[in-house]
Amino acid sequence: MPKKKRVLFINYSLHSGGVEKSLVTILSLFDYSRYEVDLQLFLDEGLFLSRVPPQVRLLPPLFPAEYGGNIRRAFPALLRGGHPLLALGRLLVSLAGLRGTMGRRLAKMWKVERLFLRPARRRYDAAVAFMEGQPLYYNVTKVESDVKIGFIHGDYGAMGLCREYDLPFIGKLDFLCTVSESCLSALKRAFPGYAGRCRLIYNILSAGFLRSLAEEGPGYADGFDGPRVLSIARLSHQKGLDIALPAVAALLRGGLSFRWYIIGVGPEEEKLRKTAEQLGVREQVVFLGERANPYPFLKDCDVYLQPSRFEGKAIAVDEAKALCRPILLTAFSTAADQISSGENGLIVPMTPEGVENGLHRLLTDSALRERFSAALAREDPSNEGEIEKLYALMDGRGTAEQ
Repeated sequence: MPKKKRVLFINYSLHSGGVEKSLVTILSLFDYSRYEVDLQLFLDEGLFLSRVPPQVRLLPPLFPAEYGGNIRRAFPALLRGGHPLLALGRLLVSLAGLRGTMGRRLAKMWKVERLFLRPARRRYDAAVAFMEGQPLYYNVTKVESDVKIGFIHGDYGAMGLCREYDLPFIGKLDFLCTVSESCLSALKRAFPGYAGRCRLIYNILSAGFLRSLAEEGPGYADGFDGPRVLSIARLSHQKGLDIALPAVAALLRGGLSFRWYIIGVGPEEEKLRKTAEQLGVREQVVFLGERANPYPFLKDCDVYLQPSRFEGKAIAVDEAKALCRPILLTAFSTAADQISSGENGLIVPMTPEGVENGLHRLLTDSALRERFSAALAREDPSNEGEIEKLYALMDGRGTAEQ
């Protein structure tokens, strides 16, 4: 029997975001008869930790548990835990993250964090950084491997990443992967000298598995019998929930009866809750927090809303398609990669007025919702075969440009 290849996956944590969900999906489908897989996290935390397959060797985290969370809690916890230098580093990282574009913040944070990170303790046949920023930088500078692979899951330009800082790291990767045609074009524009190393690997989705999960566990339990709008998102600026809140408030003031449910957590939660209260819609905007199984909620919603400012290929949108829910997207750069507006969903301007008009149209036109659902039912979004592309890269067979 051929010797198994050693593969390392690197990610920051396993919180309930799309990148993390995509990673655990890949790990659940992996061929462990061919590969020995290690998973290196910066922090061993997140809802998806329990979904890591038992065949995966979860390495000790790069940072102690006290490092995570709010700086007000992390700093004294690190001091109490006997990590005074790391406490200082955590404070500097927090300050570095206050200003600048996303790319500038990541660069400043990495310049501090790299000082505290141990290198990988073994050599690998392939190492895969599953997201931009620290995991990618760690792969390039702290891991010895025959093949180095990086993933950037969004539109590189729209994400506000720093090309000048990233360029030397990208140059040391064998392959740079992304998840949609638009994102692939954005990478090639940003790094034309390395366009031949860029690859497209779609987020992997099994429609049958999602449908089985949608029949398990509890869903809505608030007794509301009107239309339900659902969003599944990290509560962050990127996801545009603040764009949708005024739209929801305007529709409710106009007499339309519905509730908007939000599954997810994140740094904008307190701000969003305060805004909902100020707009007088606290009862109609329901924050459900993290859910290990959001699919019973998704199955029973009337409209799936994704009001993002930018996305790569939003996994939650693909999941809504698999469950045949009518979809409303803002016009982020990759929206048309996911739905055809007017055929199986709606794409509206990235403004409160755009969201308001789109929601009003969907919530008041049941025939349109049914038409979109029927169109989605004729599609098959399953694509488990995408994992073969990753195997080819790890095995050194991914030489032809995709």
